[in-house]
Amino acid sequence: MFKALSLLLLLALEAQSSNVKLEFVQAMWRHGERASQIDLYPIYEKDWIYGGGGLGELTAIGMGEMNDLGRLIRQRYVSSQNFLKPKYASKEVYVRSTDFNRTIISAMSLLYGLFPPSLYDIPNVDYPFAPFKWQPGLTFVPVHVDGPNQCAASQNCPCPRYDLLQARMLALPEVLPKFQQVVLLNRQVGPYYNMTSGIDTFYTYPDTWKCQRAYFNKTMYAKLPWYNEQLYYQSQTTYAPVKGFLEGRFQNPAISNGLDVALEMKKVRAGVIINELFNRASEKFDCAELGQNCTGYLKQLKFYGYSIHDNNVYAVLVALGIPDIADTIDGWPAYAASILIEFHRNTVTNERFFKVLYRSNADSNIADVTTQLPICTGTPLCPFSAFETLANTIKPLPDITTLCNSPL
Repeated sequence: MFKALSLLLLLALEAQSSNVKLEFVQAMWRHGERASQIDLYPIYEKDWIYGGGGLGELTAIGMGEMNDLGRLIRQRYVSSQNFLKPKYASKEVYVRSTDFNRTIISAMSLLYGLFPPSLYDIPNVDYPFAPFKWQPGLTFVPVHVDGPNQCAASQNCPCPRYDLLQARMLALPEVLPKFQQVVLLNRQVGPYYNMTSGIDTFYTYPDTWKCQRAYFNKTMYAKLPWYNEQLYYQSQTTYAPVKGFLEGRFQNPAISNGLDVALEMKKVRAGVIINELFNRASEKFDCAELGQNCTGYLKQLKFYGYSIHDNNVYAVLVALGIPDIADTIDGWPAYAASILIEFHRNTVTNERFFKVLYRSNADSNIADVTTQLPICTGTPLCPFSAFETLANTIKPLPDITTLCNSPL
């Protein structure tokens, strides 16, 4: 009897799976490896010659990391699933970037991997036929740079409420000891740089060391007699929990004077992008159900991407309930880490589902992590209603601008 029921259940799942169609993919990724964002002895801006030169610029390694990610996306959605066309189709793909060189070039590098020069591209149709002047098969894919009205999705808008929340969270029993550890480490490191003021708020060195050691490790050891791997590791792990707090990640209930600080953090940090993803997917599902009667840019759109930063990607992981999947010593996603959210529809019943996939670093593949999401309760195809509940829970109300300018 039990075997018969199991067989019936298996057959039912297979039948449902055969009717489930991938309708839409929304992705976000951290840029590839970059130069340091500040000068810090003994490495200065003049030393950062990579990727055009300058502070914060994407390196050649970073370009390669993003190109590899593009190739992985192509393997999944072009070669394996025939979801995207082999060559760039303007109606199918839309990619946004924050207004930084490193994120723009990261998006371009990814798209070069997703749509490389190939025999699918037609001379004088997709690219100019100009021997010795133009690489055969090379086509450009546009990257749309966010303007000031889109800053909330990447957390770049001023938000006074976020500042107030940071002050409020310092009173939490979980938070204060971690901040005290940061201050103690700062007071140890600051004098090495002859700092006499601002030591307690000296927070740039962990990230700068990470960049410097990748290219100038010998120079650091030669000119910084106090520097060692243990101190570097300490800097990354000491700041890691604080980075989590800043995106609304707490191990314990984060209630301060009746205010749920964790929830309010998520609203101002991940609320906008999560609701953008939900609203766009909802419209796409409606569009798919209406078929030929659907109009607008969503009718043929299949892939929507965000080229953003580590804290932006991490905020989404926190909102999804899987921050530990970042798996780095500093807590935030590694270079070229990526979240891909697939939206599926049962073409018979019109039931809506989603999946979450993650690429943790430049050396890893894309992995399905849907069953790890708390909101999905272990199901490989997660009901879209769970994503709707999440979006509504952290939706900035009445809107992000009003919320950011509201007192606690």
